[in-house]
Amino acid sequence: VNEPSLPEQIFAPFNVEQAAAAAPAPIAAPAAPAAAPINRARFVIDPPMDDAPHIQMYAPPAQAPVTMPPLPVAAVAAPVSAVLDPVPVAQPPALPVAVAAAAADIAADAVARPAPELTVVPRDDEEIRQLRHEVAGMRHVIEREMHRFTDERLRGSPVRAAALDLMEEYGFDAGISRDVALQIPLDTEAHRGRGLMLGLLSKKLPIAPVDPLDAGGVIALVGPTGAGKTTTIAKLASRFAEKHAARDVALVTTDTGRIGAREQLYGFGRQLGIAVHEANSGTDLSQLLERLQDYKLVLIDTAGLGPRDRALAAQLQWLRAADRIRTLLVLPANTSFGDMDEVVRRFSAANPQGVVLSKLDETGRFGTALSVAVDHCLPITWVTDGQDVPEDLHRASAANLVLRLEDLRRAADMPCNPEFNHAVA
Repeated sequence: VNEPSLPEQIFAPFNVEQAAAAAPAPIAAPAAPAAAPINRARFVIDPPMDDAPHIQMYAPPAQAPVTMPPLPVAAVAAPVSAVLDPVPVAQPPALPVAVAAAAADIAADAVARPAPELTVVPRDDEEIRQLRHEVAGMRHVIEREMHRFTDERLRGSPVRAAALDLMEEYGFDAGISRDVALQIPLDTEAHRGRGLMLGLLSKKLPIAPVDPLDAGGVIALVGPTGAGKTTTIAKLASRFAEKHAARDVALVTTDTGRIGAREQLYGFGRQLGIAVHEANSGTDLSQLLERLQDYKLVLIDTAGLGPRDRALAAQLQWLRAADRIRTLLVLPANTSFGDMDEVVRRFSAANPQGVVLSKLDETGRFGTALSVAVDHCLPITWVTDGQDVPEDLHRASAANLVLRLEDLRRAADMPCNPEFNHAVA
């Protein structure tokens, strides 16, 4: 069968008479159906619909019937004119407003929302350090200008100037040094200046009027890591056992997580013949104190935590939940003023009734610790200056503290004995 070319198929409807005249006689029984022409239309139909050309996606609108002459068999297989000249398709009816809104909500929920991006802020950024440095510089300038007139008044008196310089060597805060120096009379003789200064300092020191050991009860020692709480508790227990009896003292430790912490307190307990107990939670501590209420003195050794440790709040909550606990803050005297000031502020939640100044033998500027006690109005109960139990525990006294200022300063300036400056095999 001679298949007409594609242009002939396209223009066949427009040359009806020529097509009818030139058309060959139809074949009654073809051996095989003619192959459909290649679909080169501008539209792609998916899925192919060659086997059912009368099926359409949407029914076209009603039109007037057009009388068409009979076409060849090959032309009927692929109605190219219908593909090239598509009729407008009727739009589906609009959905109701409620259905459309519900569909929009479902589509919106189906879309995955992007995860929020986390911005990591460096804890020690260069800009933050620079800002802190600038703020510290501004603070220094302001304080210097505020005290400029006071310094001029002090420099007008040699005795006051000497007292101010000496207190700065002791490590006292600038504010305390100026207050004491201004109280020295202008006509004071030079040889009486130092004694008058120490007397004025002793009046400013907050000293606990009563020894807490005399009252007995439950005493908890809190403080930063390495402050000497465990050793101080052993000294207090030994001192109380000397006056009363070892059976009247009980030791409790809440420092059960740190390696070696319990063993140290248990070792002191065996040496002194005093029972040692453990508490792992606030509930355990409350129940344990109920069982130990017959003891005259119960000393609680808490875990050493830094001022910024998150576990500090939980430990202080244990002490607040228990009844009849008096808290004492152990403050190492060999640290800076800023560090000690931060420790006092962080542990203020424990409401300490006093402070124990430890490690006096490791500093030559004892005035720094005394300044912190004065600024925060913390009564000084005891001081420690060594590891010997209980010999290195001393009751706080204003006169003894100010007299030790010069001794500690001289000891810090004194070089070590050359006989001990060698390694021991």
